Amino acid sequence: MEKSQCGAKTRNGKPCKKAALVNGRCRFHGGKSTGPKDKAKHSESLKGNKNALKHGLYETIWLDTLTEEERKLYHRVSTDPNVQVDSEYRLSALRIRRMLQRIQQEEQKDKPDPAEIRAMEDAITKVQMNVAALIRENGKLRDMQKQKSDGSLDQLVEILERARKERQRE
Repeated sequence: MEKSQCGAKTRNGKPCKKAALVNGRCRFHGGKSTGPKDKAKHSESLKGNKNALKHGLYETIWLDTLTEEERKLYHRVSTDPNVQVDSEYRLSALRIRRMLQRIQQEEQKDKPDPAEIRAMEDAITKVQMNVAALIRENGKLRDMQKQKSDGSLDQLVEILERARKERQRE
């Protein structure tokens, strides 16, 4: 009895020669998930699938996956840099608090998973690094605002305007 080959197109453009499974493809070329069998009933179930979401650090958010409530909030978010920085500080503190609570819950289990705890601790470290970068950016933003408000830019504009007028007279 001859085993059938997968035959899927490989990266080099040639057909795969591995043994095929029941579906006609090898374990590497099993194909893309077609989703639930009853598509009419579950078409929305694949949209924004969050089944593998653990801590939310790498969660991707797209406009078309927002709930109605989130869409309203989205349009109310300020784009003012000072407000954004303040908001990020607050959200980062809340995110870290949630992660610490998850660590505490994991530690209280009969058999805590050290890998889960380590992953959450690593995520906390990344959030803290983002906060440190935010602090640096906030300092730069405040310096830029001070430079704008000290009048030196206005004085430079006046000097350039006078120089242009003198040139036009000559």
